[in-house]
Amino acid sequence: MELDKIDKEEYNKQLKYFNDYYGASFREGQGTEAILELINKYACNGTLIDFGSGSNIYFWLIAFRHIEEVLCVDISKEAFFINEQIRKKELYPKSCEYALKKYNKEFDEVLKTEVNYLIYDVLYSSINSTIKYNNVSQFGLLGLCKSEKEYISNLEKLYNLLKKGGILLGANWCFSTSYSKKMGFNNNYLSEKIVRDFGEKQNCKILYVKKVPIVNDPNYDSALIYAIKHE
Repeated sequence: MELDKIDKEEYNKQLKYFNDYYGASFREGQGTEAILELINKYACNGTLIDFGSGSNIYFWLIAFRHIEEVLCVDISKEAFFINEQIRKKELYPKSCEYALKKYNKEFDEVLKTEVNYLIYDVLYSSINSTIKYNNVSQFGLLGLCKSEKEYISNLEKLYNLLKKGGILLGANWCFSTSYSKKMGFNNNYLSEKIVRDFGEKQNCKILYVKKVPIVNDPNYDSALIYAIKHE
């Protein structure tokens, strides 16, 4: 991925997001600690496909025990360019220091994980479900769905990519009133019940589901976090 082939404005936008969050020191109380623990406790060894990856795949990879290969799916090639800068050590995600210490990992080892990229808008497109994965994750993406029906439809799409015994890991931040106005819609349909109902319908096992409060963030009130096992 070459710098002259990316959109400079979009790159600067993605870089600002990286610098504000993953490039900065770790911020507690944003639901992130709970997501790291969710990954570390419930994820399988093997393969992973991560949706809405952005520039933070190496942060989440720290909490996985052993991942052989990752496919990152996002609409932004500029975010993927930032991942490549991280891999080449041209950028450093300072927030990773929290997770590295917590899980006794070396960042150089994490960076050795094979990471591939797919530029794709999964929310509004179908996806090939003939290829299955040990782990499917989305940390943020499905919270952009504008209705409960759209959310469930996309959750099912992701679930269908799992191998038998595989794990779907999810986290979605619930908009504050002010952020809902800014976005032009709300996602207050997000609840523990929506996940439990999905598990009942799919006849799968809900390993964990909880709404975690978010502190000192004007955009988000809580995060819905869950792990689902394909039985």
